[in-house]
Amino acid sequence: MIFGLSPVQAVQTALNTITKIEVNTLLQIGIKVLDKEGPGRFLIQMGAHSFTTKSDELLQSGTSYWADMRQSKEGVVQLRRLHPKPALLEQLPRSVLREMGGLESLMHAKDPIGALKERLLHKLSTANDKESFQGLTQLLLSLHHGVVTLPFEREGRFSFAQMRKGTKKNKTLNQKSVEFYACMNNLGPVEGSVTGNDRALHLSLTLYYPKSVRLLQKEAHELKGFKSVTVALSKEKIYPFWEGDGHALLDIKG
Repeated sequence: MIFGLSPVQAVQTALNTITKIEVNTLLQIGIKVLDKEGPGRFLIQMGAHSFTTKSDELLQSGTSYWADMRQSKEGVVQLRRLHPKPALLEQLPRSVLREMGGLESLMHAKDPIGALKERLLHKLSTANDKESFQGLTQLLLSLHHGVVTLPFEREGRFSFAQMRKGTKKNKTLNQKSVEFYACMNNLGPVEGSVTGNDRALHLSLTLYYPKSVRLLQKEAHELKGFKSVTVALSKEKIYPFWEGDGHALLDIKG
């Protein structure tokens, strides 16, 4: 058991383990749609390469997606089960990692929300450039909407996770339950919850891609410390709890 850990701390432990599991896997690919070239045909970018492919879904130019990629017998590359990547990835510059060094450690405070807000307001008042200021503003706006957004970098890849209260009584994110979202590079989007207390914590995970579900079911034994771990496939797309607002004004009163 993860004795002595609050649900929010257990979420961090679980996400760290999931990140390690996905590092050496290639389940879904990341693409960016450059242009539409005809009915069901799109010019896409994958890494340093660009090519035309087919998709039954209407894709938006300039948008990044996770996708299953398959090749037909005729050699045509087909994309399936496409899922848009969060716009917040573009709105959170990597500089917020430099500004918010040790951010995850704040989640171990008695009042994580208060500690995070205090750190963000201090960093916002001393931000040295527009990019950092805008990134910190997004994190504060997220907090204003009741969502903790934690940017992170693993193996040189920038991403983020989010947490929110699982119950109305959970005022400090330390009691009963926490819901979370994670934007994972290879697994795709993940939604989950940790429920219970410091003596019996239960982890529930929902993913959009079948291959990701099978991998985490196989590696569930690595998610140590939970009384139970469930991994399920989502029938619907999985989106962040809060997706960012590049035009909102921040009220820092209170």
